[in-house]
This record gives sequence, C-alpha cells and structure tokens, in this order.
Amino acid sequence: MTNPSLLILPEDPKEAQKAFQSLPLQNQLELVLRSRGKERLHTLFLSEHPEELVQSLPEQEIFLTVKEVGEKDCLDLISLTTPEQFQYLLDIEFWKRDQLDPEKVLHWIEILLESGDKKVAQFIRTTDPEFVALTLKKFIRVTILEGEYTESMDRIPLFTLDQFYFIDFKGVKTREVFEPFLKTFYRVDSEGYRRLMEALISELESGLEEMGYRLRNGRLNDYGFPDFEEALEIYQFINPDTLMKGEGLPAAEAPEASKRESATYYLTFHSEGPFFSAILSRIDNPQERDRLKQEITTLCNKAILAEAIDLSNISGMERVVKKAYHYLNLGLQYLSGEEEKRALEILRSLPIQKIFQCGVSLTLLLRKKAETILNGPWLGGGRENLVLLDPPHFEKFEGILKKRPVLYRDGIQEDFKNLQDLKEAEVFFESIESIVNFLGKELNVHPPELKQMDWSGCHPEKWGEITLSTIFLTSLANQILRGAFQFEPIEQVRVRDLLYKVFERDGQGRGVLKREIRVGLKEWLGSIEDDPQRREPLVAFLDFCLDLFEKEFGKVPPEEEIDPRFVRGLIIRI
Repeated sequence: MTNPSLLILPEDPKEAQKAFQSLPLQNQLELVLRSRGKERLHTLFLSEHPEELVQSLPEQEIFLTVKEVGEKDCLDLISLTTPEQFQYLLDIEFWKRDQLDPEKVLHWIEILLESGDKKVAQFIRTTDPEFVALTLKKFIRVTILEGEYTESMDRIPLFTLDQFYFIDFKGVKTREVFEPFLKTFYRVDSEGYRRLMEALISELESGLEEMGYRLRNGRLNDYGFPDFEEALEIYQFINPDTLMKGEGLPAAEAPEASKRESATYYLTFHSEGPFFSAILSRIDNPQERDRLKQEITTLCNKAILAEAIDLSNISGMERVVKKAYHYLNLGLQYLSGEEEKRALEILRSLPIQKIFQCGVSLTLLLRKKAETILNGPWLGGGRENLVLLDPPHFEKFEGILKKRPVLYRDGIQEDFKNLQDLKEAEVFFESIESIVNFLGKELNVHPPELKQMDWSGCHPEKWGEITLSTIFLTSLANQILRGAFQFEPIEQVRVRDLLYKVFERDGQGRGVLKREIRVGLKEWLGSIEDDPQRREPLVAFLDFCLDLFEKEFGKVPPEEEIDPRFVRGLIIRI
C-alpha cells in the first residue's frame, strides 16, 4: 500500500533536513507515516513547520507514536496536537472497560501540564465541560463555606481561588497535579470555572461517568470503532460457498473522499497473510487502494473491540491485527482457489469484511465437524470423554471446539493462517473419526464400558488416565502374545515376553521395534480394513502408537523389572 517511489532521505542530518523541507507537505506526511517510533518523531521535527505536519496525522498514528516512544519523550509532539487529536489520546488512555482509570487520569493531566500553558489553555477552551467535570470528580470534593464558616478557614486545610468554592483534594499527588490545573482553568475561563464547580457539587459521579463513557464511545465511533454488538458481526457465520458464488452480497463501494490521511499502522502487518499481501500489492488504482486501506482499518478496529482488547494495550492490538490478516489470507485463498487473477477480482469487488468472514466461517465449519464427532456414537456427547484422546490430539480437538477455533501445534495455540492449516485439521478429524469407529467396531470399546470396568490392581487404575493409544497398544499386545486382538489388561509377568518378541537392541542398548513387527502389524491392519481411505489414518495412528511404545518401553534395560508406574502405553495388571 505504500508508494514505492517515496524519497529516501540522505544520511547526513543537515542534508536530510534540507531535502525534507524541500518536499510538499503531502510527501513529508508520507515519509512520516512510513517510519515508526523514534524515527517517526525525528522525521516530524525535520520540518520547519512541525505543527502543520503533526496536525495532519491521523489520530491513531499520534497515539501509537506516543505509546511506542513514551509520553515524556513526546511532550513536543503532544503540545502540537489539535484538540481532536489530544481528546483521542485521552479517550483511549482514560478508560478501563467502562470506568475511568484514576492512575491514567492523573498521569495524563500531568502530561498535559508538562506540555505547556498554551496546551492547557487549549484543552480548557475546547473540551466538553462534562468531560472536565468527570475528570475531576474522582479526585476533589467541592464545598461552599459562607458566613461565619469562612472565619475558621485557618483551621480547615481547603484550597480556594475565589473564597467561595473550597476544594478538598483526595491525596497529596492529586493536589500536586490538579492545583496548578485549576489555577490555569480559573485564569483562562473564570465563568467556566464557576460552572465546573457547580457541576462538581451537584452531579453524581456515576451519572457523569455514564455520560462520559457514552460521549467517548460516540467520538471513537467517528474513528471507526463501532459499538460492541456491531463489532461482533465480523465473527458471524456466512456460507463460504454462497460467498464464492456471490449470491446476494453487496459489491465493494468506494469510500467517501476524506481530507485527512488514513491510519497506516494496521497495514504494517500485511505480511502475516502472504497470499493476501501479494494480491494487495497488485492493486494500483489509488481509489481502490484507499478503499482497501479504510476497510482494513475498520475491520481491525472491529476485531479489537470484539476481542475485548484494551485500546491502550499495544501488544494485544498487534495480536488481534495479525489474526485479522490470517483470516483475510485464509478467506481469499479459499474464495480464489489460490488463482491470482481470480483473487485480484475478488479483492476489487468484495468488501474486506466478507473475505474476513469467509476465513472465520471456514474455521466455524471445522468446529461443527468437531461437534459432530463429539456428539457421535463413540464419544456420545460427553465432553469429559475427550480425555481419552492422546496428547497432542486432545489439545488440538479442544482448540477447535473453542468459540473462536484455534490450531494447536507444537505446544502452542495458533490462528488458522492458510488452506494448509485447514487441510491439516480436516485430516486430523478424519483420523480421529476412523480410529474411534475402528475401536468401537473391532473391540466393542466405548467410553461407557471403560467407565464401568474394574481397573483395581491395574496401572493405570482410572479410566480417565487411559487414552486411545493405550487401548490400541494393549489390544495389539494381546494380538502378539495370544493371537487375539482384544482389549484386556496385560499381566505384568507377560510384559517381558512381549518386549522380547518385538524389540531388538540398537548400538546404545535401547530397545527398537523389529522391522518385521512393524511391517507385519501394518499388513494385519490392512487385512482388517480394506478401504484405503479409512485404512490410511489407521496406519498413521498405528505408527504413532508404535513410536510411543518404543519411546516408553525401549528405555527399560532388558534385565530390569518393568515398573508400570513409570511407563505408559499399556494397561498392566500387577
């Protein structure tokens, strides 16, 4: 989305300043938006007229620069902001959910004072009186003392500027911050000061806070932050196949022209969706680029609200923005079949939110598949029965059952990022379905029977400690020892015979499965299941189980007695 023809400033500071100042304002702005953090701050103040440049920046970019660099190091920047830009900072920073954060309020009023008298006076003249009253209400109590009460002021440690309204500060820090603020307020607008004092006497804190929150949300709505219910719409299911056909869906519309530059922060994460990013870079029409930029910004804002991320939590915002690009990447891959020409047409014609919803909906269809297996004849709808799945299969299944499905891989929960992730999950469910159907059909083993069996004298001794691999390996052990594929505990005295039959020793003395055993078991499994489509996941599960068995029992020296407490994979009767 960034214009590749933008100038690169010379390394020499004086030459860089000269080159920057020779550029038109719009080009200066593009250079500023292309940079981040301290580099952005440095670029801003290459200008002869930084105020004009600062006030042309999107409010969100001002906020992100302040958070990346730090408030104390951004005082010069903050002092040049417009009332709207500064109000945006306060609207983001002041609130924790639907309540004011007193620590943040104190911090930001202190920052305001350090930004200079001109900035404080601007704030007093332009900010809603209700907002100022709310800001002060949590920190001061206002009293009117008349007549004989004023004679006792020497004994009452109250602060007053007019000998009519007397102020009690709630804490030493509060007084340090708000006393100079009130003095400036009284000097700048004495009549407004009187109205403020009256409001602080008469208004309830809860009423001011409710009104302030409502006004704040209204202001943020103008910047693309909708209310929570509207934000949740992005996670609503839409049929991906219907979307692919374009039935009843609105075409993308060009946004109204805006005099202000759009925020660019979210666009810096586009590489999180490589296919989406590649197609996005091929959009060369300025009007189309502007539409996509605005739609991506709106989508990310909705996602941040829908995920209930504190707007001042930069790391949380980044995580959600990356997730947005992952779903956009997945949705565009699916809709286009990964054909670049088709993907370009989709990006030009379909609203960004619909592409995102397609990605989301593909994962919701996966969850529906997981629920179908969970409610099927083997698991019987019992969520507690999922403990029978081996790690990491249990974690993977649980992750996809979440309200917003995630992919469990290598011990970490990740977003679904592409069609390959989707296919991996589909293959996983086909495997689980084949395994449980096989165990139910060939062994007549189901969770209800497992729960009713008497496991006393066995290890493991609780049904919840048994997994599918335990069932499978125990039955295979009976097949090898007794010629019968059945699920019954292995007597401890027979375990050594089993290991002798299946293991040979490698150079380090560890037990490894004999090749003929692996081959023979696969051939035997093939004789039971002749359907190649159902046999393939069973063979993969067999390999998983045999690898587990080799890892657990291969470490036991041949002369050492097996202690069932320290190995897993078999049900052993002691």
